[in-house]
Amino acid sequence: MEPLTVDGFKKWLETYRKASEEGDLKAAAELFSQNAEYYETPFSNPVIGRDAIHRYWSEAAHAQKDVQFSYEILAVKGNLGVTLWKGKFISVQSGSQVLLDGVLLVEFDGQGRCSMLHEWWHRKVIDTNPFKP
Repeated sequence: MEPLTVDGFKKWLETYRKASEEGDLKAAAELFSQNAEYYETPFSNPVIGRDAIHRYWSEAAHAQKDVQFSYEILAVKGNLGVTLWKGKFISVQSGSQVLLDGVLLVEFDGQGRCSMLHEWWHRKVIDTNPFKP
């Protein structure tokens, strides 16, 4: 396997960003290998497999609107990439704005797909409904 490059990681992240913002579940799932492991938080059980990741993204896509995603690559070494990321969306259920700030550690297989993803993030919710009691 050839080592991951900054350009290769950026290309993957751009597809991830676009899939997130557009709610493109198919494009998101294609970023992952068949048996990929997706850890939403350090202590959560992983979502395992491309189909399960697709379902996970589907649930999120239906709960969010006006999604924005940005990133800054921090490091690339071997088959690993690390990025600082920020997200913003409106919760469909509450109408509140949600801000996310976190780090992704992404491990790639030989075909350039993610085989393991670890997320660490924090969330801030801003209630945008002035009519709530």
